[in-house]
Amino acid sequence: MRRLALVALFFALAAPAQAAAPQRVLVEATEFRFTLSRTSVKPGSAIVQLAIRGEDPHDLKLRKVGAARASIASVPETLPGGVAEWRGKLTKGRWELYCSIEGHKAAGMRTVLNVK
Repeated sequence: MRRLALVALFFALAAPAQAAAPQRVLVEATEFRFTLSRTSVKPGSAIVQLAIRGEDPHDLKLRKVGAARASIASVPETLPGGVAEWRGKLTKGRWELYCSIEGHKAAGMRTVLNVK
């Protein structure tokens, strides 16, 4: 019995660690604001979903505050009732989320996601 327990322990320790599941953030868009399902996540793999709950289409840009402009990720323009997503890695820091359709960001379609 003891030998069986040692064999089971060996295989448990030798098994590769399972990768953590990506964290999810739902961004609900209405005219003209975003509502986040959570305001902070841990660094690493993430899925950011954009759900359009209003009457106008919107897109979503993710930009790390203080980073170069080239570091912008995006969810494409999505129609009312639709859901689209971005999958990638978020690094530690503050991320600005905004709609890049003309006039939408200025009208209030921006928020911050903290990665800590």
